[in-house]
Amino acid sequence: MPSLTKQERDVRKRKAARRQTLISYILLLPYLALMVMFAVFPVLYAFGLSFFDTFENVFWGLTNYREALNDYRLVPAIWNVTQYVLVWVSMMVIGVTLLALLLDTLSERPAAIVRSIYFMPGAIASSAVVVLWLFLLDPLVSPFSFVFEAVGWDNRQSTISGLGEVWIFALMGFLGNSGGWIVVLGGALSGLSRDIIEAARIDGANPWQMATRIKIPMISKTITLMAIMTLAVGMQIFVEPQLMSLAGGQFDKPDWSVTQLAYFYAFRFGDFGVAAAISTLSLVLPLIIAFTLIFATRFYKID
Repeated sequence: MPSLTKQERDVRKRKAARRQTLISYILLLPYLALMVMFAVFPVLYAFGLSFFDTFENVFWGLTNYREALNDYRLVPAIWNVTQYVLVWVSMMVIGVTLLALLLDTLSERPAAIVRSIYFMPGAIASSAVVVLWLFLLDPLVSPFSFVFEAVGWDNRQSTISGLGEVWIFALMGFLGNSGGWIVVLGGALSGLSRDIIEAARIDGANPWQMATRIKIPMISKTITLMAIMTLAVGMQIFVEPQLMSLAGGQFDKPDWSVTQLAYFYAFRFGDFGVAAAISTLSLVLPLIIAFTLIFATRFYKID
């Protein structure tokens, strides 16, 4: 069989590369279709709707944005969400990273069992998690009642006031979302080069040095991804404060978060134009922060 010329080999390589690219796009097609239907189109539709008076169906320009920015509830809602995001993202990045590193020191079976235990709350709908927490925060039925009694919290109202809504929502979010990210970081850690780990051990690296100088730098992009995704989800907090009214009328806060304020305009006033303007504004800051993190950490750079 005659050997192929260099030109023929290059042609075959290009054809193989095109086939691989085509297969990749075919595999991505279902995801891209769903993303366009349920992410891209709703965002573009809301953006277009934000320039119209939805009562009279006439073009209003920036009127909806001016009305949204002049709402006295918007700044407090932004402050609430900012506090929540700072607490929750810090809790997720630090807590999940530490837990993943600790689990990485265990043998395979115990680590898998503990990861499954952490993952279980994430399989429960967030609305159910809120209802469960309302019981946990009631000293009369909570398994932590002895702790609440020790600090003088004898009813649900004193417990919620003592802990503060920001910390309660952050704890809800952490316990509901940490399990999945522990699994993701566990996968990243298990994919590290065993040669590098063994070389560090031979050089006398202790567990602290192994974690801070070897493992964390090598999974830093996964940690950055967790921070970006956590930030994006945290900025859209809705279910937790919306369902707090189940604890009693005094805890009903329909405008605690920015997304609640958009919901309030849409489904209590029927003003979908202002609701769309608020929703559009709530996307701007997460996008700016996300792209800043992506470019600052050179997230897509291939080593």
